[in-house]
Amino acid sequence: MDAPPPAGLQEDENDLAKYVEILRKEWWKIALFSLLVGAMAAAYMYTLPDTYRATAVIKPESSGSNQVGAGISALASLGLPLPISIASRSEDLEVLLKSDDLAIRVFRKYDFWPILLKDSYDPGTKSRKVGWLDRLFGGKAKPLSDWDAAREVRLRMRAVFDRKTGVMNVSFESLSAEGSATILRSYLEEAKSRMQEEVLTRANRNKQFIQGEITRTVDPLTRERLFALYGSEVEREMLARNREQFGFTIIDSPKVPDQKAGPRRSLFAQMAAILAIFVGYLYFVLRWKR
Repeated sequence: MDAPPPAGLQEDENDLAKYVEILRKEWWKIALFSLLVGAMAAAYMYTLPDTYRATAVIKPESSGSNQVGAGISALASLGLPLPISIASRSEDLEVLLKSDDLAIRVFRKYDFWPILLKDSYDPGTKSRKVGWLDRLFGGKAKPLSDWDAAREVRLRMRAVFDRKTGVMNVSFESLSAEGSATILRSYLEEAKSRMQEEVLTRANRNKQFIQGEITRTVDPLTRERLFALYGSEVEREMLARNREQFGFTIIDSPKVPDQKAGPRRSLFAQMAAILAIFVGYLYFVLRWKR
């Protein structure tokens, strides 16, 4: 006569059979709950507006010519700030594009709030319209500030450097297809202007410093070296004024997207329905264990 299975194994088999029995008995309730949650999720997603993402591909420029590069160590030895051509490489360009200062600069120069907020923007008060729920709790409209611009850009701007190809993919997302391309185009233009201004400012300061050193130096070899450094600063200044090739080159300019970037309504509804299946089954299992 065969020995009976261990008590623990028998209990596990009974529990497994009970789980299957719960699923067989309550499957239609779980399915109905899943369909209801999926429908509610889909209805909610259709209340959200479409968003559009404009993209651009840029290539950061390397540090300048050989003559400019040869004077970098000499500038450092004299206590001068290093040229922006070193800092304009990929990592620093990525930081610049994500900086709050650049976002504030762009929004101070251009009025992009009607594009970002659309019907939620009040042009009269230059603020975000207050919803009925906020009004219920005493909320009031406040003029949009620099911090609001910085927060919006953090949510919508993406800049990713591809080390394999040496290019950077930049994108901006908003409620308008044309607006996304316009904002991204202006953003890249202002980034180039910011980099150009910094180079020109540093070059002028370096030139003034070198001129002062030349007037105080009597050693002919040192003066010759200072004149060479001065020529490097002049060359760097000339390169900075070549706006098209300075800082970065735009390989693919921002174009108006022909398809929406989001929201992904069907995917969200399907995920909600699948999650509801597990939640519904867990509910009946917990009720059985009480």
